[in-house]
Amino acid sequence: MMARPFLNARRLVLAMAPGLVAGAHAQDFIRQIQVIDSSSVIYDIPISSDNGEVLSEPLAGDSAVFQLYATATLANNVTELKKLDEKTVGTYLPKVTVEILSEDPYDPPRTRADQTYGVRIKIAGLRADPDAPAEAKQIQVVRRYRLYDDETFEVVSEGSQEGTYTFDSNGNFVDNAISQRLPGDPDLPTKVAGEESFVAMTQGGPGGSTSEMASATVQIWPVAEAAFFGIEAGKTYQGLPPVASILLRDLYPNSTTYVQVYKGPQRLGVIGDALPTSVLHYETYLPQKANLALTDLNSFLAEDGEYTLEALTMTPFNDGAPELLASISFIIDRTLNVNGMISTAE
Repeated sequence: MMARPFLNARRLVLAMAPGLVAGAHAQDFIRQIQVIDSSSVIYDIPISSDNGEVLSEPLAGDSAVFQLYATATLANNVTELKKLDEKTVGTYLPKVTVEILSEDPYDPPRTRADQTYGVRIKIAGLRADPDAPAEAKQIQVVRRYRLYDDETFEVVSEGSQEGTYTFDSNGNFVDNAISQRLPGDPDLPTKVAGEESFVAMTQGGPGGSTSEMASATVQIWPVAEAAFFGIEAGKTYQGLPPVASILLRDLYPNSTTYVQVYKGPQRLGVIGDALPTSVLHYETYLPQKANLALTDLNSFLAEDGEYTLEALTMTPFNDGAPELLASISFIIDRTLNVNGMISTAE
């Protein structure tokens, strides 16, 4: 939601960003909150389209808060009202933007649990005048989280993380080395799923209350994992092994994953033969999982010797280079040694 004021006007034109309220319901609305004569006044302005402009109610006082609400349909046709966005406008308020920086260019921003990401905060209009109101002199940024279920990826908990960042000067502030701090299993820090938000706050809300100036959110997805089945590591097979399979979990939403085979023990950096039945490519918005039978493996085992299978994945991270998920080595020896004894009888 974006607020654009008319010059010298006491109303605002609220410009709806396309897609922010996709397929708007009749119950969707913008809530306008302000203080008039020491009392909080709330207006709910209905919206029926996901783009265009909405005229606010008359403004009074030095500031007002605008909150965008939408109706979401959940399981069993249960509806839930959700706040999608919040903006505060006012006479003395500075301009603040918050932006997430990730190696993955996808929008909305996302990253992987083992990767760092960045936040850019731009602040303009803060005043050094000691007589200026509090909302004109300082911005605070808080860090919040929402934790997802590791199967359904629905929100299971949310809260605020420790630490508040205070800004009392204008400028462009960037931190490119932020590690996720989702409260998951401490023994499995790369297997968490959720989101982290950085919210710029001010005391410029109605009646001096704290309200949001700007925010940005990054989704955090777990690191993929793989496991081979049907072949035992280190085992010698006197014929072609049974049909092998691979179980893949938490494949990154934008990724290409495959199994390769090559002769010899496992070695990093080897380029082997990719099994055609194993190649998976995703361009979606949630992690993926798969269970594949490697039915074409035996066609790559023409000679006896040691072989290695590797599961590799390519994502926007690691400069797009393949990353090893799992490996297994085994031996093919079709020579049958028979210890016999020849005897003669007289």
